[in-house]
Amino acid sequence: MRITLVLMGAIPGRGYAGIERQVEWLATDLVRLGHKVVIIGAPGSSHPCCEVRHASTDTEAIAAIPDDTQIVHTHSWPLDPGRPVLNTMREIRPSLPAVPNWSFISANHARFYGHKTFVYNGFPVDKYRLSASKNRNLLFLAGIARSSKGLSRAVELAKKFDFDLDIAGGSRWKLLGRSQARRDRVFLRTLGSRYRFHGIVDGELKLRLLGDARAFLNPIAWEEPFGNAPVEAMLCGTPVLTTPRGALPETVDADSGRFFQTDEEFAAALEEVQGLTPQRCRDSAATRFPIQKTAMGYLDLYTRILDGEALS
Repeated sequence: MRITLVLMGAIPGRGYAGIERQVEWLATDLVRLGHKVVIIGAPGSSHPCCEVRHASTDTEAIAAIPDDTQIVHTHSWPLDPGRPVLNTMREIRPSLPAVPNWSFISANHARFYGHKTFVYNGFPVDKYRLSASKNRNLLFLAGIARSSKGLSRAVELAKKFDFDLDIAGGSRWKLLGRSQARRDRVFLRTLGSRYRFHGIVDGELKLRLLGDARAFLNPIAWEEPFGNAPVEAMLCGTPVLTTPRGALPETVDADSGRFFQTDEEFAAALEEVQGLTPQRCRDSAATRFPIQKTAMGYLDLYTRILDGEALS
């Protein structure tokens, strides 16, 4: 099959780059399966396995689509290029643009928009190493200045239940630049040795933080479309403690974490995850979310669209 993948960002991804990494990994696996893939991304993009063309606008992206493309697959840059297309929404937006054939990244995400079609995100499992040895810290890894990600709640829990908290996902100084973080006084409340900020993490540091933590703390307060970082933690053998918002009840199971809402539920969940072995946690995520399964899911959608089906 001749496939064109379109995204707004640049690949390879750096820092968090959740969408960019998903497209990069998907392209690699589609090529492995014998398909011809062209990527259209932001200037500076490159990929070792396939041709990459650059675009900065919708018009440029449509013009860059090769003439022999059988299907166009967009990722947070929805298009109607006048040929078979799959538009994957990877975020939460107030409404969907009027373009055809939407897919989403979890069942909950699809329901949010009144749709049914979804394919879970996937990960190159072998790039995440299992860490059987854990320290006593919990890890918070998300955009620290976004109140919906729950850093303020994580800070409260660390103090109340007397554990150290590693914090990654931005410079501590960013907490002074967002009104909600200022109102919550998170900058002042994280003074002291209990809280350690690591900034934006990637590569070896990210793997070490994910693998060494006793648990991954994810007290989100929004409808998370999927939750990449919690799954990355599971792949490193680290269980997840999370609120049951958005897609998390789909991505976290009994082998990989526990849910909580109240402080009392958190205390019970923290105790219960001690009984989850790192291997059990990793196996759960590796079975459910390998990039190979994601690639096969999208290939099925491509075939359905090329057969004339309008996705719902």
